[in-house]
Amino acid sequence: MQLYLDSFGAYLSVRNGQFRVRLSSGEERLFAVRQVSAVLLTKGTGLSTDAALLAVENDIPVLLLDAQTHYPLAQVGSGRPGNIATVRKNQAAFSRSSEGFAWVADCIARKIEGQRALLRHLAERPAAPPGFTDDIRVTDRIFAALEQGFRDWHAPAGPLVPGADPADVFRGQEGTASRIYFQKIATWLAAQSAIPNPQSFEGRRKRPAYDPFNALLNYLYGMLYTSVHLSLLKSGLDPYLGVLHADRYGGSPTLVFDAIEPYRPWADRVAVQLVESGQVNADFFEPDAEERGLWLSSAGKSAVIDAMLAFMENSTPYDRRQVKRKVQIDLDAQKLAVRVKEMG
Repeated sequence: MQLYLDSFGAYLSVRNGQFRVRLSSGEERLFAVRQVSAVLLTKGTGLSTDAALLAVENDIPVLLLDAQTHYPLAQVGSGRPGNIATVRKNQAAFSRSSEGFAWVADCIARKIEGQRALLRHLAERPAAPPGFTDDIRVTDRIFAALEQGFRDWHAPAGPLVPGADPADVFRGQEGTASRIYFQKIATWLAAQSAIPNPQSFEGRRKRPAYDPFNALLNYLYGMLYTSVHLSLLKSGLDPYLGVLHADRYGGSPTLVFDAIEPYRPWADRVAVQLVESGQVNADFFEPDAEERGLWLSSAGKSAVIDAMLAFMENSTPYDRRQVKRKVQIDLDAQKLAVRVKEMG
């Protein structure tokens, strides 16, 4: 289980070798170390050095999260190498190799596959706007070709030749697909009445959001970032040493940015499901007076977290068997660690 402290004044300490959570109300709960897989803290909460050391000694990741978006901002660790030293040694070479870009190409192909599935789902819904189904048929053919192009990507073995870095091509193609994808979602969303101001969504916008649907996506993506970050840590990988995003986001967990790509359509689908179910209302959102952005309220976070956790518990086909989505993220991270370890 994950210990998630997000209420102001909550404090994590140690008592009799167990984690102790104390809320501002005075309520306390004890958790055995073996029960805890990760510790997640937001602004306004705290932990003792004893709790931090207990986590480090038992290889329990401690992540500091943005309370508004659930996005991991920092981690507490011992500084020791990961579970498999060879993985860390090879990861730097992997990040600039043809093998690394082949892995990224597969991640993007899987994301486009998920985007195609969601667009087809929207085209089949009764509330699809006029002409939307025909439009999606055309888009699906374009996306199918783009997906296949990423799946077929190959490069000569060995180091990449300077000036022939595929990163720019990858970013351009993926960016174009994402813009079209969110334009289609915006068209579908404008025809819905189950979300406040549906016409305000004109495409993907990162933090802060200025419309309800982007606010939903920001928080859902934040939950995915946390899951992917933790899976990479458990596999002995360095979340801060990525491939595609390595040169553009210095100091950020760039491997998380790469590895999250196949799962983004999961968050999109949960957001769509929340809209379709009629759960989303004005009480889900609150303005940020400082940035004039729109964030989820406590009620909105509670509903979104419940929906996402339920979605992640569902099993889908994976390597010719049914596997829970949350486990698929762990398995993908383990596969990547093996791939990096065996490099060269």
